Amino acid sequence: MKEDRVAPLKDIDRLKKRSRSRRNIVEKGGSLTLATSGLVGLFFLLVLVWQIALPTFIEGETGEIYAASEFIPVSEYIMEWDHPNVDENGAILTEVITLKLSWEENGKEQNQDIEIRILPERGIVNDVYINASTGVSTEVLEVSKKAKFHIYSTLEVPINVEQTTGPVPKADATGQPLVSSFVVSADVHLLADDEGIVFEPLELLAWGSLLATTAVMTFPKPFALKQVQRIKGKEKPAKYLFLALAAATLVAGAFSFSSILGALCFLIASTSLLRMHEGLHRLLGQGRTIAETDRLVHSITNRDGVLMWSRMVLFVATLFIPFAIEIPFLTERYQDIFQPYASGIRSAFFGTVWVMSIAMIVSIPVSIGAAIYLEEYAAPTRTTKLIQALVTNLAGVPSIVFGMFGLAIFVKQGGIGMGLGPSILAAGLTMGVMAMPIIVLASQEALRSVPQSLRESAYGVGCTRWQVVKDHVLPSAMPGIMTGSILAMSRIMGEAAPLVVVGAAALVLFDPEPLAGLTGGNVNFTVIPIQIYFWTSEPDHAWHSMAAAASIALIVLLVAMNSIAIILRQHFRRRLNQ
Repeated sequence: MKEDRVAPLKDIDRLKKRSRSRRNIVEKGGSLTLATSGLVGLFFLLVLVWQIALPTFIEGETGEIYAASEFIPVSEYIMEWDHPNVDENGAILTEVITLKLSWEENGKEQNQDIEIRILPERGIVNDVYINASTGVSTEVLEVSKKAKFHIYSTLEVPINVEQTTGPVPKADATGQPLVSSFVVSADVHLLADDEGIVFEPLELLAWGSLLATTAVMTFPKPFALKQVQRIKGKEKPAKYLFLALAAATLVAGAFSFSSILGALCFLIASTSLLRMHEGLHRLLGQGRTIAETDRLVHSITNRDGVLMWSRMVLFVATLFIPFAIEIPFLTERYQDIFQPYASGIRSAFFGTVWVMSIAMIVSIPVSIGAAIYLEEYAAPTRTTKLIQALVTNLAGVPSIVFGMFGLAIFVKQGGIGMGLGPSILAAGLTMGVMAMPIIVLASQEALRSVPQSLRESAYGVGCTRWQVVKDHVLPSAMPGIMTGSILAMSRIMGEAAPLVVVGAAALVLFDPEPLAGLTGGNVNFTVIPIQIYFWTSEPDHAWHSMAAAASIALIVLLVAMNSIAIILRQHFRRRLNQ
């Protein structure tokens, strides 16, 4: 009988140990590759922003007078200024307009400066002549506003024309912008300007209250905490006092943006003050002293959340209450179809803010609710699988299709149409619907990333399904949900195609009314992407400079909105790590 042979077992001690050097090299190489990719991406982003910002710096009149030849004996260069820089008495109103002419003659560079005086009188026309024998005919040229004048050259070499000082030809009536200036001007005043104070007393008091409470909560000191302790037994009167001050601030400021910020400052300052008082009460109840401030930070309920909102509101309120930042391009000037540098994006700026606000209010709560239902409540039936497939496909649908949907559902009257017209409300609802699939998918992925053991542990201590979702799953998934919301808002902010279909106008000379679709009134509106497209289609490079300035404003607005979402996301992440 043949005996079965069993292979001898390997001696584990004799096995050759694998070297980790190769794995370390791969890990370091992967980390280096990721870091390099990030730096390269950041570099290209900075280059892109710089390329957008570059046209907003005005270089003035530049060009070249071609060399004369036997076929073209005289070359010409045409210029025209729209507004005078000299008054009726001959006084200079703006910086002197200077043109620099340069060319090569006999191997040597020749330069000649010409001062241009634009007069308010009509009918005065003079030209400049350049020839080999007499050179430049004049050094000071006087012409009327909106009068074309020429530089004629008979030289057989090209002549470079460059404006070195003064307002550019397409400047507005004030003579701005000047050469080498930024097309968007801004003035910043602290507390007061030439006309007086720039704040309301109640708003400044609100800002100061929030500043004081935020400072005490961030850096608690015994002296300041003793002042907080003095409201013991007066908690309700203090709360009602802050509520009354908030209401008075709104009424006194006629519900302006700064008055709303002032009311928020009072409310958050009240919350901070009462939370600190409760924390002191707990600290002293444990037998500790007021000097143990390191223990106090753990006794204040939701200290991190209160501080986050306090700092955010304080930062925004600082820009509008003690400071007065005047940017006419954003908040004062409407479009000017004749003077590029006198134009602004006031209507488009507020239209963009309203459209994005409505889109966020509509899309974020509905999308998060839909994701919670699909992931936590809905059974895996054919219906839910069909809904999931539809949501996934909608995330990749071109934006113009959503514009057609908004036109049929929100704009048109009759059938299933709501009849809102080409209004802010219809545009906000359309953009909100376009953002929903992205937020739903991102929220679902965030909910799936929460460990199942967390749910089972919560169920084990007797929590209901809603308590599990509200108190355990949703806080853990909130960073991912905020990331999806950021991506969705970033996408729809720069979209123009759906808004063109919905009815966004290219030229609006009034402030948009967000509820005009329901209450009546003028429903026309525009947004910054439409304004940029309108300006870039103009042939004059001055309009392109204004389009670049509008692009910078759009980027800043996008960064501001995303920064709020990023701060909220980091707050939730920090709470999870505690």
